[in-house]
Amino acid sequence: MKKVTILTSLYKASAYLDGFLENMTEQTMFNDCLLYLIDANSPENEHEIVKPYLEKYDNIKYEKITEDPGVYGCWNKMIKSSESQYITNANVDDRLFPSCIEKHVETLDNQSDIDVAYCYNAIVHEKNISYKDITENGVFNCDVQLFPTESYSLNALKQYNLPHNHPMWRRSLHEKWGYFEEGKYVSGSDWDFWLRCGCDGVKMKLIQNVLGVYYKNPEGISTKEENMERNLQEVREIREKYAN
Repeated sequence: MKKVTILTSLYKASAYLDGFLENMTEQTMFNDCLLYLIDANSPENEHEIVKPYLEKYDNIKYEKITEDPGVYGCWNKMIKSSESQYITNANVDDRLFPSCIEKHVETLDNQSDIDVAYCYNAIVHEKNISYKDITENGVFNCDVQLFPTESYSLNALKQYNLPHNHPMWRRSLHEKWGYFEEGKYVSGSDWDFWLRCGCDGVKMKLIQNVLGVYYKNPEGISTKEENMERNLQEVREIREKYAN
């Protein structure tokens, strides 16, 4: 059994997928991870891109389903089908620094009172930008904007989704607090889940390193211009739900 399951849903992902797979397989502890890919009935050729990686790595699992249940439906399916101690998600259009997963594991391994670990992410505005493109010898070679987050407090979490796009958490959270809401929120069910846990005393920790590269994708579920009003409505509903 692998220590970490990496959840990734695929839909119209072919433009990002090869770079994503290369990035995942260079994680320093990839051998102790299961990369679980669900193709949510995408009309593109994702399987052909994944196939060489499936032949090379026995810890990559690819599954195509006939209907798209949404990203959170895919996550729930993968979580329920996995057995790992820790779970993380990885978006196909984002990239991770090589030590990202390892540093999250170290945080959870070394601090038994912490159930969710998250980090800083550099924002980029062009697709398929890797950590190599913005760093040199481990130092940023350009001015880098960081995605806004801060050290954990429940009050801060009630205002913003602090863990954001690729936290790591103990799978045991799902035994007590269930799974991600399906259907109710398109892009906010992860924040809703962290609040469900946080309001019941779960502790989270910000790793004080930039370990991810977040692509502000103009076609992304949470960033596409035409989705803004819906996303803002989800934010308002979630804030109101956990206001007290």
